[in-house]
Amino acid sequence: MIIYEYKNKSYLKKPLSSDSENVKISEWKISGEGTVYSVTTIYVPPAEFVKESPYTVAIIQLKDTTLKVTARMEEPVQIGETVYFTKFDNGAYHFRKRL
Repeated sequence: MIIYEYKNKSYLKKPLSSDSENVKISEWKISGEGTVYSVTTIYVPPAEFVKESPYTVAIIQLKDTTLKVTARMEEPVQIGETVYFTKFDNGAYHFRKRL
């Protein structure tokens, strides 16, 4: 995973900046490891995800930063478990318990 820092704040997506600004956008790679902060299972999803239900969504506290990310889980998890980033697909971060 790549983290961007801009004006003393961290982002998962590269922030847009004006060409007139003289502020550097830093980027660094992190491990993609995190801890499950919150978790829920979606049983009644929006229409475009009906075929995928039920599915699990969690908020992940990333290990190497103060950022949290909302993610689709590839397996059931519990709060406090260590999980790992696997892919970014269809606008969603995906995590699982083991790589």
